[in-house]
Amino acid sequence: MFSMSKPIEIVFSEKKTPPLHSPHLICGFPGTGLVGKLAVDYLIKELGAIHMADLFSSYFSPQVVIQADGTTNIVKNSIYYVKNTSNSNKNKSSKIKKEIKEIGKPEVQLDQSINGDSPNTPPLPLSPHQQSTTSLNSITSGSLSSKDLILLTGDSQPVVPGSEYILSEQILDLITKFKISNIYSLASYVTGTFVNNPKIYGTATNQEIVKSFRSFNISTLDNGNITGMNGLILGLGKLRGIEGICLLGETSGYVIDAKASKNLLEILNNVLGININMDEMNKRSKDTEILIKNLEQQMLAKSGQLPQGVPTDEQEEELMFPQNRKSNMGYIS
Repeated sequence: MFSMSKPIEIVFSEKKTPPLHSPHLICGFPGTGLVGKLAVDYLIKELGAIHMADLFSSYFSPQVVIQADGTTNIVKNSIYYVKNTSNSNKNKSSKIKKEIKEIGKPEVQLDQSINGDSPNTPPLPLSPHQQSTTSLNSITSGSLSSKDLILLTGDSQPVVPGSEYILSEQILDLITKFKISNIYSLASYVTGTFVNNPKIYGTATNQEIVKSFRSFNISTLDNGNITGMNGLILGLGKLRGIEGICLLGETSGYVIDAKASKNLLEILNNVLGININMDEMNKRSKDTEILIKNLEQQMLAKSGQLPQGVPTDEQEEELMFPQNRKSNMGYIS
């Protein structure tokens, strides 16, 4: 499969690569809280994405992954694709299907944005062929719901120093053959604090894109570093003339944070107009809330700070989500 002389092996699931039209690349590698990975994995499932290739490498952590059926697989990264997202989302609610039938249109037309300013929210303008003044709100050409996607996720990031560059370059060599229009990287913003409603932070390769974050309820990062491939693939893509954006879900870093992933997906849905069914992710988010609540109570009990008697809802809210920690000084993964 692979060796030290050839540490990366790409195995395609089909003999021919699919014909994709200027697809978006959306990637989420494992990081703290698995925020980005959970989001991309959910997109793969809900959009019925088709497997394109697996990447095996001796740069990955030396371990196997135990599957739901009890079997094991060696760690890998995987690439999927979605041809025309309007035809790929098979899990839309029956209500939406009924509305489509009644109005006689083949696609769902989005009628709201996060801040309620504008219908039919446009996609991020990340093509290197666009003018440098392009912003989130200035692209109007093309159908949002008919956009092709390439989805990249994995079981592990490289653990050998410097190998992140080698793997990222090889991935970009493969992906750029499809003439991708831009890169969306999904990651974590780790604060060490439990919050009630995780914020979504953002950074981009183009200042005009950054200026448009506010209209999508994205908080702009103005310092720090994005470690690992979630950041590196964005930077190396920029060197190739591919613009991109990194969206980061706020997380404590103590748990696998489906709640942060949910908020991240809601922003991404609004930006790209994917309109996926969020029911299962909402359930996972509730599970995360329960886990955090139990964890916080155990920590308080061990420290002897648990209040006497049964706490009120307001007391539980104060214990779980302290509002006096307003600093944005966290670290990014």
